[in-house]
Amino acid sequence: MGSVDASVSDIVSSYSIPAESKRLLTEALLENPKIAKDVPKEAHEFASRITFKGTDLPSIPINWRFAESAASLKAFEACILYALVKRKYNVELTGAEINTDHAQLFFMSTLIWQIDPDTDHTITLTKNTEKMYEMFPNYDFHKMSSSLYKLCVTNIYQTKDDRYFHLHGSMNPKPSLDSIGLPGDRPDLKTWEEAMQPFIEKLATIDSAEMQHLASDVYKQAGVIAETVDSFRATEHGRANAHVGLFEIHPAPNPSQKPSWWPSTPQTSAVRPLAGLKVIDLTRVIAAPAVTRGLAELGASVMRVTSPNLVDFSSLHLDLSWGKWQCSLDLKTEEGKEKLRNLIKDADVVVQGYRPGVLDKYGFGQQGIIDLVKDRERGIISVQENCYGWNGPWDYRSGWQQISDACVGISAGFGKAMGLKNDEPVTPVFPNSDYMTGIAGVTGILCALMRRAEEGGSFKVDIALNYYNQWLANSVQEYPGEVWQDVWKRNGKQVFRCYHNMNYLIPRYMEMIAKNGKIFQPSFFEDRQSKAVGAVVRTIKPIIKFDNDQVRPGYNVGTRGNGKDAARWPDDLMTEMVQ
Repeated sequence: MGSVDASVSDIVSSYSIPAESKRLLTEALLENPKIAKDVPKEAHEFASRITFKGTDLPSIPINWRFAESAASLKAFEACILYALVKRKYNVELTGAEINTDHAQLFFMSTLIWQIDPDTDHTITLTKNTEKMYEMFPNYDFHKMSSSLYKLCVTNIYQTKDDRYFHLHGSMNPKPSLDSIGLPGDRPDLKTWEEAMQPFIEKLATIDSAEMQHLASDVYKQAGVIAETVDSFRATEHGRANAHVGLFEIHPAPNPSQKPSWWPSTPQTSAVRPLAGLKVIDLTRVIAAPAVTRGLAELGASVMRVTSPNLVDFSSLHLDLSWGKWQCSLDLKTEEGKEKLRNLIKDADVVVQGYRPGVLDKYGFGQQGIIDLVKDRERGIISVQENCYGWNGPWDYRSGWQQISDACVGISAGFGKAMGLKNDEPVTPVFPNSDYMTGIAGVTGILCALMRRAEEGGSFKVDIALNYYNQWLANSVQEYPGEVWQDVWKRNGKQVFRCYHNMNYLIPRYMEMIAKNGKIFQPSFFEDRQSKAVGAVVRTIKPIIKFDNDQVRPGYNVGTRGNGKDAARWPDDLMTEMVQ
C-alpha cells in the first residue's frame, strides 16, 4: 500500500500547470491539424519565446484543466499577434510571459471587480451591485434575477426517461416557465431547496426529447439534453462539427477588393497593434462581447450597437464594455438601419452574437454585412458566434455557456469526477467556455485580417461555444486522477448535484478559492478610471505581458453602459466620445 501512495504522491508532485500549458500551446494549438491550417507560419517562431510561470498544482476544484486552457490560449493569441506585428509593422517581438495563476482570473473577471476600491488594495470578491446599477442602466426588463424561483429556471433537472435536461431562462424566464406549465413567479419560496422543488417534480414528468422540442422549436428558448463527451461525439451534430478547431475562416472572394490592412491613425504601431481598426459589436452576454473586448485590448476602436428596447444582461457591462463606445439604434426603423449601415461601411470587422438568423431579417446577417461593402476596395471580416456551431442540425438553436457545457459533455464529466452516477451532470461553475471562446474569436479575426492583407477580398469567421468545448474535451482534457483528487481534497471534497446552478455554486467556489487557492494576488489587478461612469474600477490586468512593453495591452475608452454615445465614429479614435 505504501508504494501505491508513493506513486500517487510522485504524480502529484511532478505535475506542473506552467509546463502543461507550454506543451498544450504546441501540441493542442500550433500543431493541432484542426487549427494549424489557419495558423500563419510566423506564429510558430514565437512559441519558444513565451515563458510560463505560476503555481504548479491547481487551486480550483474543477476536474477540467481550465488553468491550462486559459494560459495556452492566451499564449496562442500572443503567437498570432506576433505574426501580425511582424507582417504589418516589420517589428520582431522578443518575448512574452504568461502567469498561469493570473490567467485563471480571466474566466472569472465578471465576478471580481471592485468599484472605487479601498486604498489598501484589498481584493474584494463580492461586487457592489447597488453602486453598479447607479452607473449602468438596468435592462433586465423581465426581472430574471428577482427571485430564487426565477433563478432556478436556469438549471439541470432529471427527466422522466432518466436523462438530464438543462432548462434555461435566458433573459426572460417566462417562455421556459410556460413550456413546462409552471407559474411566472413564486416569491413565497425562500430557500434554494424550496425554489428548485417545483422544477424537479415537473421535469420528472416530461421525457427529454419532448422537453428539447418544447424548448428549441415551440418556445424558442435555450435548453439541451445533457450528453457525455462520447455521446455528443456520436450525435449527428457532433459529427458535423468534429472537423472544426477553435474557429472556421471562409473566404468571400471579390476581385475589386484588393489586399489591404486597415487605415492607419497616428497611434497605429506595434505598441497598440490594432489602433485604427474599426469594429462593430452586435453582441450580448459574454462570449461575443469578450471577442470585441479582446480586440479593444489590443488597440481596436469598438462601437457596440444595442437597442433601447432590447433586454440585456446589464450586470456584465462593467467587465465587458472596456474599450467600447456604446450607441443605441432601433433596427425596426429605417433611420436605425441606415445609421448601422453607415457605421459598417467604415468598419473592418463586424462581430454578431445574437440567435442565429435574428439579424438577417434586418439585412445584417453575415453575408448581408459582406454585401454592404462589396463596392469598397477594402474587404471586411464578418464574424458570427453561436452556441452549437455552424454545421449540423442544431445550428439554429439559441444557447448559453451552461448549455454548451451540458451539450458537449463538460458538465457530465464534472459530475462524474465528483462521484455522481448515471452521467449526472453539474455545470462547472464559471463562464469558462464564454471567455475562452472570446480568445478563440480574437485569434480567428487576427488570422483573417492577415489573410485579407495578403489575398484581398472579405472573410467570414465562425466561432462557437461548442467549438471551444470540443477542443477542451478532446485536446486539453481533464486533470490526471491523482491531481484532481489532490485539489478536490484540499478544498473539502464537496459534492454538488445537477440542480445546483451557477448562482448557487459561484459564491461557494469563490469562498473555497479565496481560502485555499493562490490566484487572488494583488499584483494581478489594476485600477482603471472610466470617465463615462465617473468611477475607478479595480479589475484584472491583461494576461499577456510582452517583453519591454513592445506591445501594451489596455483600453483607449473606459467602460460604460448602453446608449452612452452617438452612433458615429469620432474624428479621434482614442477619445472618450460621449453623446
